[in-house]
Amino acid sequence: MAGISLKSLATSLNPVCCCLCLALILIPYRVAALITVSGEAEADFTLVDDADRQSLVTAARHQIQYLRQLPDNRQLNLANRTITLDQLRATMESFFTIVSREQSLNRISERLRNEFVLFPVTSPADSENDRKVLVTGYFEPVLEGSLSPGGLYTYPLFKPPSDLVSWKSGDRTMVGRRGKSGLAPYWTRREIERESRLAGHELIYLQDPVEAFVLQVQGSGKVRLPDGSLRPVRFAASNGHPYRSIGKLLVEEGRLTLEEATLPGIEKYLRDHPEDMWRVLHANPRYIFFDWGKDGAVRGSTGTVLTPGRSIAVDPSAVPLGSVAFMMTRTPTFDEAGRLTGWQPLRRFVFPQDSGAAIKGPGRIDLFLGSGREARLAAGLMREDGACYILLKK
Repeated sequence: MAGISLKSLATSLNPVCCCLCLALILIPYRVAALITVSGEAEADFTLVDDADRQSLVTAARHQIQYLRQLPDNRQLNLANRTITLDQLRATMESFFTIVSREQSLNRISERLRNEFVLFPVTSPADSENDRKVLVTGYFEPVLEGSLSPGGLYTYPLFKPPSDLVSWKSGDRTMVGRRGKSGLAPYWTRREIERESRLAGHELIYLQDPVEAFVLQVQGSGKVRLPDGSLRPVRFAASNGHPYRSIGKLLVEEGRLTLEEATLPGIEKYLRDHPEDMWRVLHANPRYIFFDWGKDGAVRGSTGTVLTPGRSIAVDPSAVPLGSVAFMMTRTPTFDEAGRLTGWQPLRRFVFPQDSGAAIKGPGRIDLFLGSGREARLAAGLMREDGACYILLKK
């Protein structure tokens, strides 16, 4: 696909007309293409970033550090074409120089317009949604836990077990277990949680199985111990089973409407129907194993420290990790009581630094929102139309 000059990029993004906000964590998505470009120049188009400069510079610096660690002969996919690592490195170095040295936002926009090309990352046309990308949010949960079982702490997280093995099959990584008769599929979530298959591999014990499930979908978080200290837990491995949406299950069964199937709505259903909780949770056979984080920083699949509001998770087969993009969407706002008060536009540079089992196809972007209550609230509601364009130096 040919690149699109920044000068010919359309300026406006149609607002989302309905508030059908579904949680990434549990609701299925339709793979949608990014907004196409009209080809007509608009003189007042600018790449003006709406977030703080420090987070922009920090995220860009982390991206450069990641690219420097990659082997020199690596090639990446971008907009149905292949680019070299040298091109991506040159892009990030030039981008970093501009945003760190230029003081005027208009001057930054002008230089980027002149020195870079935008590539809309598109997916196959969809009859209803062929001009949008789906933007969702994720966050770092903070849960109550203990290093030993007892009392309220009865739901373990497991570290990678000794019989878990992985191997390459073509370009895919396969996961299974080593048994007496050879390799076999690893235990499912139900078998792990209800049949005590992994006794002796407990890492920590939590109070709430629903919160443990949310942590598994997010991939990392912090656990507050009884003495008040916080310990980070990070993704270490999976059981190799596919991710399946429990939100889709509840909607298909008529237990929730689409409007009710936000993260808070799904959590409410599970707590109001304890007799059905395990059946629903175990409909997703994928299980995540954890280990202790080396520090308090949240890291993506690239090992890069994530920057709230800047780091995004993508499908690396469609969008190159280590690149820089300009994204347009909207995010929810809340009052002090946690009630939704409205939506505000988001237009900023973002950095593909993470990936996940639920992020498949080029029309999917997941924005890291940080930790804390507001991040959780926003992630639970955010499922918005947007546009996102990868920058490449001319």
